[in-house]
Amino acid sequence: MADRPRVSFLGPEATFTHEAAIRHFGEEAEFISAPTIASVFEETEAGRSDMGVAPVENALEGTVNITLDRLIDSPLLIVGEVSLPIDIHLLTNAGELGKIARVLSHPHAVAQCRRWLQENLPDVAVEEVASTSLAAQEAGKNSELAALGSSMAAKKYGLEVMVRKLDTESINVTRFFVLGKEAAPPAERSGTSLLFVLRNEPGALYHALAPIAGRGLNMTKIESRPSRRRAWDYIFFMDIEGHIDDPVLAEAIAELEEKVEFLRLLGSYPSLG
Repeated sequence: MADRPRVSFLGPEATFTHEAAIRHFGEEAEFISAPTIASVFEETEAGRSDMGVAPVENALEGTVNITLDRLIDSPLLIVGEVSLPIDIHLLTNAGELGKIARVLSHPHAVAQCRRWLQENLPDVAVEEVASTSLAAQEAGKNSELAALGSSMAAKKYGLEVMVRKLDTESINVTRFFVLGKEAAPPAERSGTSLLFVLRNEPGALYHALAPIAGRGLNMTKIESRPSRRRAWDYIFFMDIEGHIDDPVLAEAIAELEEKVEFLRLLGSYPSLG
């Protein structure tokens, strides 16, 4: 990888994903805006970028499903994670609330600000778009529009921050995965992510988790997504503390693999805890 890494992110510029990428790589990286999360994967898989950054979950709204779905078939590894506190503001050049005709934003931002919107702009249409930054970009072209987005987006697209912090929850944090082709070495604190498909038999999940629990390993997350192979068939995603180079964790995953239909390691990476 070049000294100045090329990093794809969900664009346009000044999205929360862009902020997360800057937080992880610093300003010196070459950032490449991608129109969708799927495009972040495609750019990195094709080698047009060295790394990609994609949102995976929000503490309030839950999982970003498209990221998990892409991880199922992608050859990319998770090589890092970023945790970004989210502050969502009302961005507009309307001058006053009464002149706003439409509010634009990403679905997660809309959901997090829905109470404020209902209380303060009950008759204003809300339109969901691909990113908070795209919303800001559009609002910058039309003073009758407002966007739900970041102060970085306001500065980038020449908008006034009319109302600050519409999302009042203090735990509004989004987790992002850093994606690449080369595995990350062990860190002082590491996490490992994997996916697996259970066998269709009684107690399958119980038996699959036994190698983890039996060795005293800490499973920090588990969730499932439809496999899209057949109806009511699911793929499980799991996060565990530790690096795959740790013999205890490696032994547990090897035993888990024997108990399931299919298992794939998604990566071990420096963990934020």
